[in-house]
Amino acid sequence: METQNAAYWIKHLQLQPHPEGGYYKEVFRSAMDVVRTTSQGVKQACTSIYYLLEGEDYSGFHRILSDEIWYFHKGVPLYIHAIDTEGNYVVHELSDTITGNLSVVIEAGQWFAAEIPSADGFVLVSCAVAPAFDFNEFEMAKREELLAKYPRHEGIINKLCRE
Repeated sequence: METQNAAYWIKHLQLQPHPEGGYYKEVFRSAMDVVRTTSQGVKQACTSIYYLLEGEDYSGFHRILSDEIWYFHKGVPLYIHAIDTEGNYVVHELSDTITGNLSVVIEAGQWFAAEIPSADGFVLVSCAVAPAFDFNEFEMAKREELLAKYPRHEGIINKLCRE
């Protein structure tokens, strides 16, 4: 039997590199449309992806205009770091351990990033976004701008910002 490591899942699920770090594949895009009251236009109701991180790679700080729910599948614990619109910082553990949660919600507009705290192994998750994910609503954080707005979170911003 083939070892189910990161390389196995990347190949088996046909994952591609993601701009924020890690690998992904969209597996669902709703045919149903919804109207978001905070913006103009109609959007698809929901999207879902597989997402994989391994070793020292990380998902750099970014934000989207929709809520995102992360679901744990396989691997080691994952930390999801979030800074809300008031500047409050929280770290969520996504895992099947006693200290973790099998799902984590990141609300629309929050800056967030993810890493494997052990910097070893891999983690496979799914992310559901509603209303649907759209790269036009995806914003990678710029380190200097985040530091200017949230200087008290300098350590984690410097660690997990890509730009």
